[in-house]
Amino acid sequence: MSALPHTLTLKVPFADARLAGIAKRSLMVDRELSEGKVSRKIGTQDSMLIATFSADTLRMLRVSVNGFMDSLILVSKTLDAFA
Repeated sequence: MSALPHTLTLKVPFADARLAGIAKRSLMVDRELSEGKVSRKIGTQDSMLIATFSADTLRMLRVSVNGFMDSLILVSKTLDAFA
């Protein structure tokens, strides 16, 4: 399969590096459902969570990012409540 042509990088700030790391570990648990059609890499840089998505179609990119955002919102609300 050729390289995935559509790419999006999200940078999400957290209050500190510890919270960004917790968010990263929480979000890495879920695999992409369409492996081969979508690639997701999650990392941190200081207090920033960085997620890069690549997909073979714009639709697959949108679906993947939407699912990630739903999970990110849940993780962020949980961190706000308990951290």
